[in-house]
Amino acid sequence: MRLLPSLFSSLLLLSPLLLTGCGKDNSAGVFSSDPMLGCYATHARKPAEFRIDQQQGQYYVSFNRDEQWQRDATPLQESSRAEIAQFFRDDADQINKALVRPGGGFGIFKFNPGATLKGKAKDSDYMALVLIGAGPVFPVKCP
Repeated sequence: MRLLPSLFSSLLLLSPLLLTGCGKDNSAGVFSSDPMLGCYATHARKPAEFRIDQQQGQYYVSFNRDEQWQRDATPLQESSRAEIAQFFRDDADQINKALVRPGGGFGIFKFNPGATLKGKAKDSDYMALVLIGAGPVFPVKCP
């Protein structure tokens, strides 16, 4: 019967390690429940092309150019339902959260579970809008 308390103690010691897999790592490798923080690529097996991080409550995008991260100085803004409807006229209710650059040129969108928008990849719940176009993006490990 001494095995049960020992097993319980071991599980308590391991629980912080087990819980770290429940959320998404952000760019600093710190646990975050915010689904927008982290690194993204245009294919699940490509290295990170951009990342979203947060500083003093504001979101920023950084782009990986020649193995150097370059942060855009303009903070991203969280979009309202009405603003999301400008991008996804008939499907705004399928978008959970959106971050966009106020002057345009970049946006990242997180879909609700089960979303069926045209252009959505079956294995990704994210889409990005950049100057050259729009398409699915995939959360990837940050370097």
